[in-house]
Parts: sequence; structure tokens; C-alpha cells
Amino acid sequence: MKVSILAENLKRGLSIVMRGVSSRVQLPILSTILLKAGKEGLVLSATDLELSFQVKVRAKVLEEGELAVPAKLLSDLVATLPAGVVELLVEKQALRISSDKVKAEIIGQGSEEFPSLPLGRGKGLEISVEELIEKVERVGIAAAKDDSRPILAGVLWMMSKKKLTLVATDGYRLGVDVIEKGVSGVIEEGEKFVLPVRALLELTRVLETSMKTVTVEFDKDKQQVIFDAEDLQMSSRLIAGEFPPYNKVIPAEKKITVTLEKESLIEAVKRASLFARDSANVVKLLVNESGVEVTAQSDQVGGSQSNLEAEVEGEEVKIAFNARYLLEYLGVIKSEKVTLETEGELKPAVFRIDGSEFLHVIMPVRTQN
Repeated sequence: MKVSILAENLKRGLSIVMRGVSSRVQLPILSTILLKAGKEGLVLSATDLELSFQVKVRAKVLEEGELAVPAKLLSDLVATLPAGVVELLVEKQALRISSDKVKAEIIGQGSEEFPSLPLGRGKGLEISVEELIEKVERVGIAAAKDDSRPILAGVLWMMSKKKLTLVATDGYRLGVDVIEKGVSGVIEEGEKFVLPVRALLELTRVLETSMKTVTVEFDKDKQQVIFDAEDLQMSSRLIAGEFPPYNKVIPAEKKITVTLEKESLIEAVKRASLFARDSANVVKLLVNESGVEVTAQSDQVGGSQSNLEAEVEGEEVKIAFNARYLLEYLGVIKSEKVTLETEGELKPAVFRIDGSEFLHVIMPVRTQN
């Protein structure tokens, strides 16, 4: 293999595929990046057997070939190279790297043991990159952060005619959003898949809005999903199992509706959370006819109280929430105002924003008055 490539192109490609490198010591090949030079240029690949990345990097290929190279060493070395042209040459099991006045050699291994990665056929759903990033970030915050219940560490994708519904829940909160305008392609009515939230969030970090659209393919037989956007391809295993009946959590009625400024609420909750650290991070919202009072109290360090203007419909109520859940939700919405709907103190609270089908449900915390 003999390749000539710009350092900045190589650095960008490595920064993406490093997200798929495994830390599993028992399978050394998974701690490598596969470099493959061919007619398409230089292709970098990495996988941990759950999540895989492939990136086509613009390069001048003088000789075709491939080699698996220790990922961290290669990435750290390339990060130190100056801007300009980098020459990559494979001789036997060694990758020789030269750039300006720099020369280095990394011992690699043959590509025979490197796992074969799923390949897309270029057919599937086409989704706006901008739309997908926004919806995944909104819904993803509600997914579980650990694998104690694997199905809750995923995001449900439900197909219905010309729209796609995304759902996530960790048992304490629920996020539901819809992609409608940004979807094209054949959607089979009633199809359901659960995708790991980790894979979706990694995807949002490497997609660029200049990519416009991403193609999504589902392979039911191999239980894989493949995302393809220009020179980037990411694949992930699907999560097996039945997603919880989330509709049962969403209240059918509302007795109290509160609409208030998002930024004012963020500031008040942040302030209250400083005093809630010793009390399970719980902040209280007292809703009355004059607005909303956000409070937190600690016997050790004191407390805070913030009075916010709000449009209130319904009776007075005091609701306690985990401050982190509130702040994570408020951090992913762009609307200037947010609306809270609830049936009462210990009933699920539904948060909505104008002009969007996005809803977020947070379960209140039971407290001792």
C-alpha cells in the first residue's frame, strides 16, 4: 500500500472511526483501525462488534493494499503531524509514515482477522441530517444511561405511512418526537425497531449539516441498522425485545396548564439545584394564580426561592422534580416558551413546545411536606 494524503483529511477520518474502536483487551484486533487503499481512495474502518464506522478519505492511491494498525498509537501520532502532505507506505507488516521532516513506523497486523462490516445497498429511508440530529438529541436524553435493562437504553423507531416516530424512556421520563417532513422512501406501516441510544448519539456527533441527507437501512435478518451519508457509513446492532407500552404513561387529560419563559425557568432551576445537592437533587415548583415559585431547601447549606411570571390555567399545585431531568429537557429545546401540563402533584407532568409534536414526560418525586 502506498498513499499520499493531506494531514487534515487523515486527522478528520481518524477522529470519526476512533469512536468505534473497542477497549476489549481479549480481542486485540478490535483495538486496531483497518486502513484499506483502493480505487475509492483510503477507507478507514473500526468496530467493537456492536458499533462500526467506515470513512472514505480523499487521498492519492499509488499502490493498493491494507493493514490493521493499533488505533490509539496511530491517532495520537497523526495528531502531532504538521499540516501538509503525509505519505503512507506499507512494507510487510509495518506502516511507514513520513511528513515534512517527520518519519515514523508502526507495526501492524494482517487484515484477515479484522471483522467484516455490514455494507449498505444505498436503498432505504432518506432523512434530513438536520432533522435527525435535532430529534435524536431531543428524545435521546430520556433513554437509560446503563444497560441494566437493555431495551431502555434504546430509542424506538416506529414507521407509519410518511412519518417516523422516535420514543425513549428510562422509566422516570419519556420523550416522543416525530420526523415527517424530512423523511422520504418506502416506510412499511407498523414496522418497529429499537436502536441503541449510544449509536444514535455517536452518529449525531459525526454527521455534518452540509451532508443534507442520511440513508437508513434496516437488516432484519442480521438485526443491523446502517446509516450512510456521503463518505461516512455507520452500522449498529439493533436491540431485541419488546419496548414498553409508552402511551399508557401519557395522561389523557390535564387539570393544570402552565406556560412560562424557558430561560427564566432554566436560571431558577439551576439556582435551586445548588441547594438541592444534599436532598436527592429535588427542586419544587409551586404553581398558583400569580405564577410559579421554584424552591429548594437544605438544612445544611440553606435554600433559594425564585418567583417566575407564568400563564396559569387550573388549580394551585406543588410538584417536585429531579433538577437534572428538568435541565436536560430545557437544554434541548429551542423554543422561547415551554408549557407544563399535569393532573396533579404526583401525576406525570407533560412538557410541550409550540409548533412541535415533541413531548417530554417527567415523573414527579414524592416528598415529605
